[in-house]
Amino acid sequence: MSNKLVKAGDARVEEERRSKLTKAADAHIDPAVPAERQHVPITVAGLPDVSNAEMAAFDPRDIKGTPAERIQQFDALLEKEGARAVRFKVRYDMVLGLVLAEVNETEIYTSEYQTFEEYAQSRGVSRPRAYALMDAAPVLRILLSSIEDIPTLRPAVSQALRLVDSFKQDQETGVRLVLDRAAEMAREAAEVDARQKARRAAEKAKAVAHAAAQREARARGEEFTAALKSVTEEDIAAELAQQPALKHAPITAASIEAASIELGYTEPPAKPEPATALANATTFLGAAYKAVAPRTVEALVKEDPEQARKLLDAAEAELRKIERRINDGRRAIDKTALAVPNPRVKDPAEDVLDAETIEGADAESVGA
Repeated sequence: MSNKLVKAGDARVEEERRSKLTKAADAHIDPAVPAERQHVPITVAGLPDVSNAEMAAFDPRDIKGTPAERIQQFDALLEKEGARAVRFKVRYDMVLGLVLAEVNETEIYTSEYQTFEEYAQSRGVSRPRAYALMDAAPVLRILLSSIEDIPTLRPAVSQALRLVDSFKQDQETGVRLVLDRAAEMAREAAEVDARQKARRAAEKAKAVAHAAAQREARARGEEFTAALKSVTEEDIAAELAQQPALKHAPITAASIEAASIELGYTEPPAKPEPATALANATTFLGAAYKAVAPRTVEALVKEDPEQARKLLDAAEAELRKIERRINDGRRAIDKTALAVPNPRVKDPAEDVLDAETIEGADAESVGA
């Protein structure tokens, strides 16, 4: 390969890398806010570096002045933090959440804006995002001061929201307890995954060796009767020893949520009772029955016959799956509740194949 091609390839890679960094600087912008309302941070050169621990101690109440002066100082601070967004996205979200909470609580936004939502939009944040940031900010403060590998918690705001319950109940202690348990869960899951990979590798190696022995026996004209040996704990240990040491298992959203539930900070998701679930299914099916009313279908046919056909085919496919599950459920009832009388009389027409039913229907329509 010529040097020109190599240089061109390197230049393209560097251009893509710079493009990604440029996009990352805008990562705090909320897509739910119109472009004209977006508040893009200015580029500030030579900013003094402030440690995460120092920034975690930031308190909006320390910024004094009239409401208008405080708003201006908050905006200036967010401008500077926004310029660091490539490296300190978590920090920007924390500062923004704390500022939004202070502005909302003190109502100093009234000096320039009619509502808090209008102020939030001036910062490029939609209303739901603003309230999510305000809930997450106290937890992000803890993460900044205690978690070294912040990128493992990205997107940090969504992770922090999973820690809000523990923060409300036990403040920083609760957050640290959940994070410690989540780290243990993540490490345990990684160890299980590594062990499964080692087992699969050992099984594959034994299968390859077994197949090679078979081929050699056939080549010598001998009968091969040896059975494939099963994988032992020693085989798994040997494979694990060849794998790189597990240095760090990233904390995931699933591990945070599981740890919070295990420690009693978050209620486990409620599962509907079987009777309720089946009753809901009946309601949903009733809604589906109404949705395919002749008038509705006819109106769609006039607009787009092909789309009407596709949608009806999809609905029919779902109905077939539901029918199969209903039949499975009836068989389960027959096996486990033989003593329960079944008032339902079997209709011989149910045994007719779909194709026969269709053909019969067509014949009737022709005869009519």
